[in-house]
Amino acid sequence: MKIKKLLAVTLAGIMTISLAACGNGKSDDSSSASTTDKADSTAASSTSGSDTASVSDTSSGEDTSDRDKAVNGESLVIWTLADDLKQFADRYTDQTGVDIQVEVIAPADYPTKLTSALGAKSKEVDVIVGEPQMLLNFFEAGFFADLSALDADAKEQIVDYVYEAGKDESGVLRALSYQVTPGAIIYRRDLAKEIFGTDDPDKMSAKFKDFDTILKTAEEVKDAGYRIFSDSGNLRWYANAGSAWVVDGVLQVSDEKFGYMDAAVKLYEDELVAFAPEWSAAWYASMAGELPLNAGWSDLSEVSGEDMTQVFSYSLPSWGALIVRDNAKDNKGNFGICSGPCSYFGGGTFIGVSEYSEHKDTAADFVRFCTLNEDTAQWWLETSNGDVVSNKAVLEANRDFENESFGNQKTYEFYTKEAQNIDYSIVTKYDDTIGQFWGSSIEAIQKGDMTREEAIEDFYMQVEMTFPEITVNR
Repeated sequence: MKIKKLLAVTLAGIMTISLAACGNGKSDDSSSASTTDKADSTAASSTSGSDTASVSDTSSGEDTSDRDKAVNGESLVIWTLADDLKQFADRYTDQTGVDIQVEVIAPADYPTKLTSALGAKSKEVDVIVGEPQMLLNFFEAGFFADLSALDADAKEQIVDYVYEAGKDESGVLRALSYQVTPGAIIYRRDLAKEIFGTDDPDKMSAKFKDFDTILKTAEEVKDAGYRIFSDSGNLRWYANAGSAWVVDGVLQVSDEKFGYMDAAVKLYEDELVAFAPEWSAAWYASMAGELPLNAGWSDLSEVSGEDMTQVFSYSLPSWGALIVRDNAKDNKGNFGICSGPCSYFGGGTFIGVSEYSEHKDTAADFVRFCTLNEDTAQWWLETSNGDVVSNKAVLEANRDFENESFGNQKTYEFYTKEAQNIDYSIVTKYDDTIGQFWGSSIEAIQKGDMTREEAIEDFYMQVEMTFPEITVNR
């Protein structure tokens, strides 16, 4: 398969542009960070599937005592990254009469537009959003207003890592999300039975418990004629395993991070993956069945004479499970979900109020409506056909729902456990950029542009040049 050596592996080792926070102390039955601009947390809003629990006895849990005063005939302007908030806005308007204008901005343009407007203290927008990798910098810039009035309810009602992610460095609540995006290994149950004699999620989790074990599993999968992942980029979600990138101003490159590097290189060099990068036509096609090896690098119709294979598993946040479901075709129902080396999350839309809004009370009421109202959370769980909401009571109410697309597995129960194991304390404002540097170093080794030692030294230099305030100990 000489073709592989000529190809740029754009996703093989590169970190996702969103934060991932891996927990170290995960329980035995638990599992394992948004994405590129081709798929962010909006993927969780897919409505083409039908695997959603319907529980009608959840109460709203909403304090409406100040609503009349808050709305008072006002209107709101929302800037957002995803279409989700259009649906929330319509529902809020129906219930309150507040007129809402929603502007959806491309993720690549959003930070610049928001910074330009709020840096000039513009009053044109009331409700603003951010994905996790954006929040700390936005908070530091003073763009998100104080939401301490919601803090007590949020602490009680919202999944812990989401609550923590919405606070600034001083512990002041400034944003909340209506969703959680914990990750997992999504695997083929039929191939698991063929290769390992079982499709039990706990036993599959043991096959992905650490990087060394993943390599052994990859060899077994290849010996059976398949490939463990679509490409080695699947490992990037676990790059934060072990520790934060920066602790007390010092760069931390843990053994786990080196393990991630070495595993990604070996998966590539030993041709243990299918070389079908995420978001390629072959990646989507692989969810439904066979694909030619290396098909990810060309139009599928042009590939001929290649060996055929099937992809055994994908590492993706919860919204990725919806992508698999909606592209599985005849394989729908033939997947399972299990844990990986650590618990992680990827993406998620966090909502807040502009510091310069002239309608802060109404804007804060909208945030409450989207995140702390149990009726809204249940509505969204059903409307989105699979998004995992952040409201703990609604997750609990749906924990026994058996998802037919994933072998009747209790997927909400699984993702709830994963979310509880996420360690948000290791997230820093440096993670996005440093993670990309580490991924580029891995790619350089894979392509043969650098030796391992050269790539690591280049990584250190990139960090030093970009963040002079960080101490780098070689």
